Amino acid sequence: MRFSPSRIRLPPQRRQVIRSLPGSEGTLKRTSNHGEGDARAQSSGAEAQGGLKGDKYQRILDAAIEVIAENGYFNSPVSAIAARAGVADGTIYLYFKNKDHVLRTAIDSAFKDFFARVREALAPVSGAREQLHTVARLQLETLAAHRSLAIVMQTEVRQSAKFIAEFSHQHLVDYLNLVREIVRKGQQEGVFRPEIPDRVVAHCLFGALDEMVSSWVFTGRAFDPQTTAAQLLDVILNGVAENDPGNAAEENGHA
Repeated sequence: MRFSPSRIRLPPQRRQVIRSLPGSEGTLKRTSNHGEGDARAQSSGAEAQGGLKGDKYQRILDAAIEVIAENGYFNSPVSAIAARAGVADGTIYLYFKNKDHVLRTAIDSAFKDFFARVREALAPVSGAREQLHTVARLQLETLAAHRSLAIVMQTEVRQSAKFIAEFSHQHLVDYLNLVREIVRKGQQEGVFRPEIPDRVVAHCLFGALDEMVSSWVFTGRAFDPQTTAAQLLDVILNGVAENDPGNAAEENGHA
């Protein structure tokens, strides 16, 4: 049964956090197009929205991530993606304009899946600390379970300023806005210090998690998503200094 946030009655603040996720409200309006080109685009768009696993469309997306992760974007011709997907070269052009379109769609699909998982996981979670841990854990779990996607995200995507500016940037904004909303919720509840900008906390969390994934990609050093998420949040929320009131007073005196 597909998860629907509207079926669960939540306190106002929890509903506000979940609503901040992209795609959590409303439905996409579809318009009818005419002509072979428009019909083809409409067909591929519908398949993208449906996320049908196992069909040619999804196989192409999965193959693109795998091939580009192994060989790099510029060394991954459409023919190689088609061969990995088990389709003819021309089949790819039935769904996508070019290789760049395939990669953009594949990453867009991955982000949509991630945000859907986050929406579902946050629904029963009430505390701001627990919500931050949930987001952090899911970010690490998602990439740890899909090494090829992690490689593409940490290497290939970041080599293109145009790609980041036109596409990936919006997904990052959505992610940061979600974390900022949770932080503000915690500040209102008295859980987090109110003088710390929520924007700073969001960027610190994303940067720490992102660096852990980069370290894994480049060194192969494995990590446990649950444990690592808890440790990173502990550092961000509590710091690394011992909880000594005397030291805290001394630091405040030199501030």
